[in-house]
Amino acid sequence: MARNARLARLRLIPAVGVAGAVLALSGCGAGQIAQTAQQVAAIDGANGTAGEVAVRDVRLAPTESYRYEPGADIPVKLWLSNTSLNPDELTGVTTEAAEEVVVEGDTDIQPQTLREVNSETDTTIVVTGLRDELPYGKSIPMTFSFASGGTISVNVPIEIPEQRSTEPRETVNILPEEHSDIWFGEGHEGEAGHEGTEEGH
Repeated sequence: MARNARLARLRLIPAVGVAGAVLALSGCGAGQIAQTAQQVAAIDGANGTAGEVAVRDVRLAPTESYRYEPGADIPVKLWLSNTSLNPDELTGVTTEAAEEVVVEGDTDIQPQTLREVNSETDTTIVVTGLRDELPYGKSIPMTFSFASGGTISVNVPIEIPEQRSTEPRETVNILPEEHSDIWFGEGHEGEAGHEGTEEGH
């Protein structure tokens, strides 16, 4: 009996060690989650990846109205990412929703970098000659081509502005018309009779 008890204790020792290791890893994971919890990710842009090149948070610049009219020129805002050890280059951007997409400025993407692109940076991208009306809630397809990374196709929405437009919009009544005679039949005779009864009392 003593021998069996001793063997049982020996078998339990590795199990305790594994449990301790799991707790240690859980503690590390909890620390990482706590750190990344302070980072707020964009939720209204499109994301795409091709190998080690990626486009992040791609969106069309917001408009003061609640839509873009046909023929409009729209600046594009995004981040370009290159996680490889070699440089890459944005060679072009296309869309079927407009006449052309104009790319100007520095199109090189250095290795291990994340670059912001908007109307105020060294690189600008503008969708020109929008073919159809584009309201909020809809997106347009866009394809980004890279020298080494291939192509990335995403559906790009309009960026949600911090403050919505104050432009007046049509009001639609979604509730049925209220009838005042629902308790007294078709006409108002019942209502009058009811009032007369109360006076009689």
